[in-house]
Amino acid sequence: MLRKLQNRLRAVLIAVFMAIVTLILAFSFQNTLQARKTADITYIQRMASLLIYELEADPESPTALLSYYERETQVYSILKDSSGSVLFQSSPETSENLEALAEKVGAMSAETAAASADGQGVTQQGGCVEITGDNRERYLAVPADIRTQAGDRYFLTLFYRQPSMQSLLLKHLPPCCAIWLLALGAILFVSRVLLRRAFEPTERMLQSQKDFVAAASHELKSPLAVIMANVETIQNAGQADSRTQKSLSVIDTECVRMAKLVRDMLFLAASDADKWTIQTEEVNIDTLLITLYEAYEPVCRKKSIRLQLRLRDESYPPLQTDSERLFQILSVFLDNAAAYSPKGSAIELETRQTAKELTFLVIDHGPGIAGKDKPFLFDRFYRADPSRTDKSHFGLGLSVARELARMLSGKIGFEDTPGGGATFFLTLPVKAKAQQ
Repeated sequence: MLRKLQNRLRAVLIAVFMAIVTLILAFSFQNTLQARKTADITYIQRMASLLIYELEADPESPTALLSYYERETQVYSILKDSSGSVLFQSSPETSENLEALAEKVGAMSAETAAASADGQGVTQQGGCVEITGDNRERYLAVPADIRTQAGDRYFLTLFYRQPSMQSLLLKHLPPCCAIWLLALGAILFVSRVLLRRAFEPTERMLQSQKDFVAAASHELKSPLAVIMANVETIQNAGQADSRTQKSLSVIDTECVRMAKLVRDMLFLAASDADKWTIQTEEVNIDTLLITLYEAYEPVCRKKSIRLQLRLRDESYPPLQTDSERLFQILSVFLDNAAAYSPKGSAIELETRQTAKELTFLVIDHGPGIAGKDKPFLFDRFYRADPSRTDKSHFGLGLSVARELARMLSGKIGFEDTPGGGATFFLTLPVKAKAQQ
């Protein structure tokens, strides 16, 4: 149980830490994208200012100037004269049409349009806009209305292609993955070390408790056997009076109870140490159920309870398991059902089968299980009656049944019986070998 808790805490710790690392990497990537975009905007605006300055100075060949910038800076452009005729148009290796992109820029740049119509005769540079072409390529664009020193007028639109999201992801993915994996390795190591050290005192305490239970249970077997043997000897001698015989009977009864407790404690200690073995064989289900019925029918009849066995008409499938342990689990169910069923009620023993599983059910019509008790029903030494006035149970039976079911690779549980009561069930795989 402690090992399972440690593994769950490790899983939660790793999940939370890695979620934080993932969010940090995602936030870092978002900041990188934003910084890249800001740098690109600053870059194209500087290129636009430089080009505008040189075009205002009336260069001998504006087209040669723009070709040079395109080749050296990867800034594309369209230059038109005052009549709208194209003087220069870049020819980048792209699937987008720069003319169509320029029209989009003109529609988006109200500032440039207003400057072009004011008639003041001064150069105006529009703001940087982001546009997406028909083929989903993204560009930063800057429009400008240029007035040269010679009085000529040019309409210039500059474009700077932005990298695709896919290319940015591919570029940043390897270092991000490396950081993520390093963080995962670090948290795996740290969580293992920290949790192991944190659980060490508890593990030592539990182990010493298990050792004590195992040792005490083992040491109690011999004194109990001696006491029971001597009680039997005195009773058989017939020399004691009735009062002494009654006391001896009480001693014998209590020794039997204590022997059962010791047996259950020894089993749980062996289960904790994984020292219990299973003897797998092919079990005849009909024989097992009939034997169980014959063992408990007198007990139920003595308490005025009807025990009903419902066997199927067709034969049961082969079941590879430990018949003794299976019998022990069903005995725990029947013990509890007989203890809590009122007089005149019935206990039903039946089975259900699917293609892969066979389920044994013990159904009683007693008071049922309170909601507050359900989460703890299989805990060791837990009893619904906190006063423990009923001396026939120790609160270990269902714990033993759960451990046995685990060893048989089965599932154990309970549900409310319609109309009142509780139904305990054990589900075992059909044609599956039990754990050795």
